[in-house]
Amino acid sequence: MNPEAVLLAALLIGIGGTFYAYIGFPLVATVIASTTRRRVMRADRDEPLPRVTVVIPAYNEERNLEARIRNVLDAYYPCHRLEVLVVSDASTDATNDIARSFADEGVHLIVQPRRSGKSAGLNRAIARARGDIVVFTDANAAYSPGVIPTLVGYFSRHEVGLVTGYTRYVAAGSIDVAEATNAYTSLERTIKTAESRWGCCVGADGAVFAMRRTLFRPLRNDDINDLVLPLGVIEQGCECVFAEDAFCTEHPGTSVDSEFRRQARITNRTLRALWRHAHLLNPLRFGVFSFFLFSHKVVRFLVPGFLLVAAASLVALARMDTTYLVAAIALSVAAILGIIASRIPAAEKAPSLPGRLLRFLGMFVTINAAVLEGWWNFLLGRRDIVWQHDRIKG
Repeated sequence: MNPEAVLLAALLIGIGGTFYAYIGFPLVATVIASTTRRRVMRADRDEPLPRVTVVIPAYNEERNLEARIRNVLDAYYPCHRLEVLVVSDASTDATNDIARSFADEGVHLIVQPRRSGKSAGLNRAIARARGDIVVFTDANAAYSPGVIPTLVGYFSRHEVGLVTGYTRYVAAGSIDVAEATNAYTSLERTIKTAESRWGCCVGADGAVFAMRRTLFRPLRNDDINDLVLPLGVIEQGCECVFAEDAFCTEHPGTSVDSEFRRQARITNRTLRALWRHAHLLNPLRFGVFSFFLFSHKVVRFLVPGFLLVAAASLVALARMDTTYLVAAIALSVAAILGIIASRIPAAEKAPSLPGRLLRFLGMFVTINAAVLEGWWNFLLGRRDIVWQHDRIKG
């Protein structure tokens, strides 16, 4: 095989891998979902409503916590069946005092004496929880009053072990980040809807998901809980489903830089989770779930590698043929424009269509650069356990 053919094959593999991750797999997943008649739906309850524990991890959340607790207490769920646990990760502001002020309304405070991270806090919370169903959320999220009863309703089917909703990001001074993040979550919803038809939704939304307390397995301090917990539920033979009618709202990061840091941290922790749960990729044991896990997570995190292979191949081909040279120049210009666009603060008004496309391209470059950093940290053995959040007031 001549060098040009080898380079062209590498280029096609790089482009094809990227295309499959973002377009091909969602389409394939949708087709696979159509092969089953299973419908994910809530069932009417004849038995009494289960007890519910809502867990709110918090680190220096004095700006958001009072509103978040009140938001949970205002849910359309009987107060005598609802327990709220706030886990403070050695907060140094007024977080603990705010949580204690709700003690008469069934809110309990758990304090970690030194910073140990979210996963350690969830372990402490579950050891204290009394609910049959545990709802996990974030201190800066917001639910409509019907979200908790909606999540709980799916557990009427006894085979369901975990239910996840999704997050809608609202712009507040960071329109570009909000729009790009919502585009990403729209893709995730499409995939999760398809996976859910088989009862094997890969991953949950950390701000809005619920599970049976009896299925909780203690987390490692560096675990990414919204992936590891669903994987554990699948291992125990129960279903993970997606609730299309349950969502929360959040503000995105304050900048593209904060989104970069978040994605790098998620990548590192997700790669660790996949490494420790590699047995779930065996289709002989876990069937279609193995396909979903490989395509949804493994291939997605290989995209930066695909892009690098495609870029290197295109550069080499450009030295052989002017057609490839023109393509290389065009793609380089597009990437540079996208990076520049990601560094320019977004206007408060909606940008033009070309502006949106450039911002999405910039976010795509940012996210995949963050994935590369996550890979680097993973390979170096660096663990992310605690972090300083970077968000605007909720």
